[in-house]
Order: sequence, then C-alpha cells, then structure tokens
Amino acid sequence: MAALIILVVGIFYYEIQPPADFPAGQTIVTIEKNTYLSQAAEQLATQHIVKSAFLFKVLVVVMERHRQVKAGDYVFSQPQSAVRVAYRLITGQGDLPIIKVTIPEGTNSRDMATILAKNIPGFDRQQFLVLAKPEEGYLFPDTYFFYSNVTAEQVVNQMRATFDSKIKTIQNDLHAFSRPSADIITMASIVEREATSTADREIIAGILWKRIDEGMALQVDPPFYYLLGKNSEQLTIQDLAVDSPYNLYKHTGLPPTAIDSPGLDAIEATVNPVATRYYFYLSGRDGVMHYAATLDGHMANKAKYL
Repeated sequence: MAALIILVVGIFYYEIQPPADFPAGQTIVTIEKNTYLSQAAEQLATQHIVKSAFLFKVLVVVMERHRQVKAGDYVFSQPQSAVRVAYRLITGQGDLPIIKVTIPEGTNSRDMATILAKNIPGFDRQQFLVLAKPEEGYLFPDTYFFYSNVTAEQVVNQMRATFDSKIKTIQNDLHAFSRPSADIITMASIVEREATSTADREIIAGILWKRIDEGMALQVDPPFYYLLGKNSEQLTIQDLAVDSPYNLYKHTGLPPTAIDSPGLDAIEATVNPVATRYYFYLSGRDGVMHYAATLDGHMANKAKYL
C-alpha cells in the first residue's frame, strides 16, 4: 500500500511539473469569455503550458469548486507548475507588463502612432491611424498605462474617454462661449501650438476669433505641420502656396479638423479669449510673444525680433 501511495504521489508530482516543451520566451494565452473549463484545459495543453488537460481540470475543481477560470490574457515567460497555472487562471492573474506612455499636449494622431509604436512592442500603428484620424483633437494628451498587448482600438477608446471626462470639468465655460464645440476644439488645437503660457494663449485666442469674425484669414503656420509635417522654419514659398483647406493663408475660417490634441489649458484659453486691439503676433528670438495692431507694426516686429 505504501508503495502504491508513493507511486501515485510520484505520478502526480511529475504531471504537475511544466512540460519539457514549454514554449521559450514570452507566450500569451488568451482565454475568451464564456470558455468552458475543459476548453481552457485543452488550450493550455495544446500550447504546452501544462502536461495534462485532465489534471489541470482536477486542480481547478479542487481549488475553485465552481469549475471556472477567468477570461483574459495570461503571460507565460517561464515554466510554471500546473498548480501555479491553475491558481493564476482561477484568480485572473494575467501578469501582463504595464507600459507607461506619455502623449504630450499638441500631438497629432500621426505622431501619437509613432510614440505608441516606439513604446509598445507589436503595436499596430496603421490600425491606430485608421481609428484615430476621425478623432483628431479628441484623444486627450496625458500619461497612460497600457498592458503590453493593448490594441489600437483600446488605446483610442481610452484616450477618447479621458477627453470626455476632462472636458466635463470646463463644461460651463464651453456652454457660455456659445460657439460650436467642434470649432472650439479646432481653434484650441491651433492655440495649443501657437503659445505655451496661459496669458499668451488667451490673447492669441482673442486675435484669432476676431479674425474669424471679421472674415480675415488666420494666416497661421501650425496646420502645415499637420498637412506636410513641417514646422514654421521649414516652410517654403511653395508650401505656402499649396491649395489645401489646411492652408490658412489662402483660405479663411478654420481648417476642416483639429490639427492636434490640445490640452485643457489651451481649450480653456480658447473659450476665455482676451479682447485686445491686436491683429498680429509673433514669437521672437527672445522667447517673448510680440503683438501688433497693424500690419506695419507687425512687419516692424518681424524686422526687430526675427
């Protein structure tokens, strides 16, 4: 009898050990919702995470009693016993790495895709662009923590949900401003890239709204970065002549869409513009914003500060 017990214990101990062909490197096992225990066990055995599907089922029943495992993604970077695997699936311990990604204010969807692909291995950059383009301006710039297997759709949904949550904090200002919300976000995306201080943003917002209301072209450079990927210093005469609704030297009004994702400060400045006598502004080599009420004054500022 003692020999039989020793034999049974030996077999059990052998069977709960990781299989010899446990996959090398990192393996992600996805347990879909409503997966039966028997299906999960066969899946784990097929992927060489456990030796015996039958023993795995027995372990789950003994440990959990309800014959259930939690749906989700599970990372296996090194061999684990069947007992440990069973415990993880019962408790939902996926052990997926969490990656910190910071999206700066004023980032457009193209640059977001680059940042995400650089930080998240295997991230689907093209799928993100397809989903993010229609949401330009509404993917809130912030620091995010994503699982390593996050999908492009999940990233877009989380960033849009963050925007919806943040914008609620200034909802009263948005309603009081009495302009279409799409126009506000589009203007804010320009204001975001035109200045860094709240005071300058409020003055510039006042200038740009005034130019809109008086039918003047905005004549600003940031949309060219969205259109051509060029900053002000890189623009050529040919660039300024390009026929595009994003060329605000040739076309009046706002561009068709936001050109980046503005932060909350830029949005607040956009709906709290400061009225001045100015129509023109520029950022000088001295790092200061210089304003002018006339074109002559603006040209003088260009000669002096640029």
